[in-house]
Amino acid sequence: MNKQLNLLQVYRGIAAALVVLTHANKIISRELQQDKLLQIFHFGWIGVDFFFVLSGFIIFYIHQSDIGKPNKFKSFAFKRFIRVYPLYWSILTIKIIVSLFNTDTTNSIYQRSAGEIIKAVLLLPQDRSILDATFIGVSWTLSYEVFFYSIFGLLILINTKICQPIIFGWIIGIILKLFNLLPIGDNFLLNFIFDEHNLEFLLGCLAAYTISKYRFKFGTSLIYASIFMLMISIINTKYKEYNVSGIPTLIAYGIPFMLLIIGSVYLELSKTINIPPVLIYIGNASYSIYLAHGFLLNITAKVFTKIIEKLNILHLIESQIVYCNAIASIIVVIAVFMGCLIHSYLEKPLITNLRKRVFANMN
Repeated sequence: MNKQLNLLQVYRGIAAALVVLTHANKIISRELQQDKLLQIFHFGWIGVDFFFVLSGFIIFYIHQSDIGKPNKFKSFAFKRFIRVYPLYWSILTIKIIVSLFNTDTTNSIYQRSAGEIIKAVLLLPQDRSILDATFIGVSWTLSYEVFFYSIFGLLILINTKICQPIIFGWIIGIILKLFNLLPIGDNFLLNFIFDEHNLEFLLGCLAAYTISKYRFKFGTSLIYASIFMLMISIINTKYKEYNVSGIPTLIAYGIPFMLLIIGSVYLELSKTINIPPVLIYIGNASYSIYLAHGFLLNITAKVFTKIIEKLNILHLIESQIVYCNAIASIIVVIAVFMGCLIHSYLEKPLITNLRKRVFANMN
């Protein structure tokens, strides 16, 4: 049985926090009419890249022995479905219901076609601007997750000798597209299939494969090296830009995250690391925080804006950036706390009950 890797749970929490902070920068700045709030976290979008590499590692680490065993596919598919969709559908439903009371009907559910709604519900790839405006903005990343799970599911379901050349060709296609050598033009679906984000999952798989095959004592050195590489990339990432001096994020962030995971797992396998339970809990709650944070930040920021207007202290807020950032920090803490509540009282019971019912029927 695979050892519980608590450091990776902590990393899941960190990845979620990075995404929360970068979105808080945009949402709260808009509500408080300031453009310098939480700007230090403008690079927080790299939390998505971290999530992808972590997901690839976890799936391969847990299910590598299932590859080529079709009898394991049903269990794998149900586990992935239960992990992703029930909570997503719950939060999406709440988001849509609340949006029905919004006076701005420009981007309401009524303005969306049946195809757009079906894609959003099933997490099929579609334009991110549609998801941002009407549905759950971060759900575009879940489309990549579901696509990766599907590819891995094929490895379990179909003979690996058949899958290997297909996956190899797919990887070559991604690399060619990375260097603008794949002639697919603006085809949305092909651009999704051959997007570099997909390789980040494979970097996670490579990390898990390395852990399973090799052992060495340089885990701490790998961690330091990866952190140094990440710092260089972050320093060279300009505000509101999503690349590093033209270097693909796969190289700038995906590879350092892979090395960080390898080093951390080696370290945790070689010694006992005492991690505060609260950090592990936040890692466990990371999916709830990640899914709900945009919705929660919007609501909390609007409430604070009304309170500020009611107290007539807007002039004080506008003149003191320190107060603005203090309020922004409070809003972030509230959003994360509410995400944790969703995990404890919605996600956890939901998954537990579904697992009991599904696997009871399977047995």
